[in-house]
Amino acid sequence: MIEGILAWQAIIFVSIALGGRKRGWIVGFWVVWTLLQVFALWLSVIQFGTIWLAWSIFGSKTSSAVSAPQPPKLDPAVEAERLAKQKREDDEFQEAHRQWIGRVSGALGAGRWIPNGSVGRLLAKYPAPKHARKTWKQAVGESTPEETLRLQFYKLNAQHLARQKIARKDFFATVEKNPLTDEQIHACVCMDDAVMVVAAAGSGKTSTMVAKTGYALHEGLAAPEQILLLAFNRATADEVGQRIAEQLKGVPQVEKVRSNTFHAFGIDVIAKATGKKPSLAPWVDPSNPGADVREVGDIIRMLSEQDKTFKRDWDLFRTVYARDVGKWGQPDEPEAYANGVRGFRTARGEVVKSKEERTIADWLFYNGVSYEYERPYEHETADHQYRQYFPDFYYPDAKLYHEHFALNEKGQAPKHFQDYLSGVRWKRQLHARMGTALFETTSHGLLTGDAIPALEQALIERGVQPAFDPSKEVTGLPPVHEQDLARSFRVFQQHVKNNGLTHQDLLAALQAQSKDGFGARLRMYLSIYERIAAEWEKRLQRGNFIDFEDMLILAAGHVESGAYKSPYTLILADEFQDSSRARIRLLKALSNQSDPPAHLCVVGDDWQGINRFAGSDITVMTEFEKTFDNATRLSLSTTFRCPQDLCDVSSQFVQANPAQIKKKVKTTNPLTKTPMLAYGFANQDSIAGYVEKQLGHMHQLAVEGKVTPAKGSHITVMLLGRYRDDKPTALESWQRRFGDKLKIEFRTAHGSKGLEAEYVFVLNVVEGTRGFPSQIQDDPALQLAMPAPDPFPFAEERRLFYVAMTRARKQVRLYTTLGQPSRFLVELAKKEHIRIEPIDGEALEPCPECGRGVLQLRSGPYGDFHGCSRFPACTFKRKVDQGAATPAQPRTRAQRLPANSKAGDQCPVCRRGVIQSRTGRNGPFLGCSRFREGCKATGNLSS
Repeated sequence: MIEGILAWQAIIFVSIALGGRKRGWIVGFWVVWTLLQVFALWLSVIQFGTIWLAWSIFGSKTSSAVSAPQPPKLDPAVEAERLAKQKREDDEFQEAHRQWIGRVSGALGAGRWIPNGSVGRLLAKYPAPKHARKTWKQAVGESTPEETLRLQFYKLNAQHLARQKIARKDFFATVEKNPLTDEQIHACVCMDDAVMVVAAAGSGKTSTMVAKTGYALHEGLAAPEQILLLAFNRATADEVGQRIAEQLKGVPQVEKVRSNTFHAFGIDVIAKATGKKPSLAPWVDPSNPGADVREVGDIIRMLSEQDKTFKRDWDLFRTVYARDVGKWGQPDEPEAYANGVRGFRTARGEVVKSKEERTIADWLFYNGVSYEYERPYEHETADHQYRQYFPDFYYPDAKLYHEHFALNEKGQAPKHFQDYLSGVRWKRQLHARMGTALFETTSHGLLTGDAIPALEQALIERGVQPAFDPSKEVTGLPPVHEQDLARSFRVFQQHVKNNGLTHQDLLAALQAQSKDGFGARLRMYLSIYERIAAEWEKRLQRGNFIDFEDMLILAAGHVESGAYKSPYTLILADEFQDSSRARIRLLKALSNQSDPPAHLCVVGDDWQGINRFAGSDITVMTEFEKTFDNATRLSLSTTFRCPQDLCDVSSQFVQANPAQIKKKVKTTNPLTKTPMLAYGFANQDSIAGYVEKQLGHMHQLAVEGKVTPAKGSHITVMLLGRYRDDKPTALESWQRRFGDKLKIEFRTAHGSKGLEAEYVFVLNVVEGTRGFPSQIQDDPALQLAMPAPDPFPFAEERRLFYVAMTRARKQVRLYTTLGQPSRFLVELAKKEHIRIEPIDGEALEPCPECGRGVLQLRSGPYGDFHGCSRFPACTFKRKVDQGAATPAQPRTRAQRLPANSKAGDQCPVCRRGVIQSRTGRNGPFLGCSRFREGCKATGNLSS
């Protein structure tokens, strides 16, 4: 074979040298020769195989007897000694293993739960024996000594739990008004190092905390002064303390059990560590809600008066840069429609096709630059291949065209833009051919902040001098309200301080998020924030105050340093889903201060995580096992509140977000009547009158004894709104008229958490910027100080809607409009969980394209058609079948605007459009910019 390879190489060499026709002849000869060699090799293999097979069949029997090697003969005495040695090693290991188990068991103490962290601590103190020649698995059966102890402790704990259920049966049955469930008992008995109890709405979280406290006291696991209960707000802390005093009044010195808010406890820690009790800044006092945001607003006004640079930055931000443009390459969902354009309304009032173009248009408007948007090009361009050209912007005073191209730093267009680059090239060539001046900006230039200064310089060079005027009267989209921006900066500050972020940390986050975000805007936001934060800290120092974030951070630091010695061996925390990173730091410091660590038990429901705006971080629950060593997760899945149908619908609704912790909720509530009703109205103003009618009917039934209270003397009715201004103006009148039988109260959805009522009426469940879900977007700049956001659409609003639904013991009623029902209601209707009953119109049909809007009857130049209520975001249309009977759907009636309405205000009727000056048959009037989309709000211009 080697000779064949050498011959092959020689042939190749010769053929290369000869070249031409001779080379072809030699190569052909070589191919034939190679095939012959392969055939010969194949015959050799067959011959060898045949010989080997024959030997295997006939020769192995005789040859093996002759040639097989014989095992050496063993000395019986040596073999006996070897076996005896192995037995001694096995016996010695078994004895060592028995003694090791005995020492470990003796260190545990009898009749108590064995914390899972004990495994590591005991192995460190009592190392496992080693076998002379076997692995642990060969000698014992488990893979490691850790697994051996864990399995043994698991069995012992299961036996202990079973014994305690019997031994403390009377306690578990009477400590709360309802006997504890098996899950609640497990949460009481389990004393692992760190336990997180994931609890469903109405599953008895507070009852579990009270019962666990009583169990620990009865079992002697902790003295009253060694137990600390921490709550998110004062009402919960007071309730827990009161219930412990009442339910455990027979326990000696139970009044020494401590129930505090995190902040009250933090003040005490600082006082004991430093010898001086700190003073809380009056503008963050819980008794004065909203004062912190007002303080930020006051700081902004003061800085604007004293610092011209700050004022210009602030005014430029609120007028031009307050609204983000999103990440490059992601499609925008249109928000407005006018003159055949679906897109985004500008300060001047026209609709442009992208958020980036809106930013440019608003800069032009506030700088007094005359511009025309998409006016026809001065030369005819329409032919068989191209339509007439409409440049993005034209500046008549500069005789300059401006195209804004959606290109990144590499000159690439978004993937969903088909054949975009050829259009870019055509426009450039057209201007060059026609001799018209073209100025270009790109998405990359706008996002980095280079585009606007370059545009300004180009205008100046052509004789146009921009002059910034932030007070210019707006006819379209108004600037973002200063209070909303102040609230955004306050939330940002809470996250910065809670997470202990430095200036360098924020710069690093800025650099990371600027890669595909609006970097110029983020830089401006961060610059404004740091000047506001510096003044905030100056005011704290001048008054010798601290704020809530300082309080938690300082308290955690004193515990970590040992300046504060914690006496607590049992620590319980409620509403864990509302915890911030600073709270987590404090809990971790308290539990780790002792050896072994104090038992930490937290109770919460990630489905009810709705306080992100206040600095809470929902990932504290999903990452609990990463945060705390030797963590255990338990659940409370039995609710004492909602009917099962409501449990099923609400659970499925909230778990549409895959990031939520999965659980199956069951109930003790036996009611089976329809737990959810929805009502639709032609006009939102009709909702209050219908609610009053229903309250009157319920009152009459109560008078007749046909409806009775679940407890007490009154039927409880909770009216819920997404916002404070959802509170009905007639509420006090209803309370007076029906108060002898009905207890009626109004709460916001946020303020209802932890509460319940027999009947819950959720008002104004409509779509819109101030609808439910609220579409007032979190400022993307907040992500500079926060963990990665939940990517699921309206994740927190979905959890808030879950909270609203699960306040009801008997029934929840939802009130919407036929023209703008909330996407949440459309989703429930599409899945046939509810039917939106039309009170003054026809039944709604969910949009078959987007599934978030409903079909509405409209008229166009080609006749009537059904269109989606979410237009212009969704463009679905379906022609009305002229031969079929079409139900007469209500067309939106005109609604009067309040007397104080003026151009530029947000429309108070649809809450999505902008009030504009219009001209009709009877002269000028005020109307909504969403007139074509169905909002018929009008008012006198003199108003």
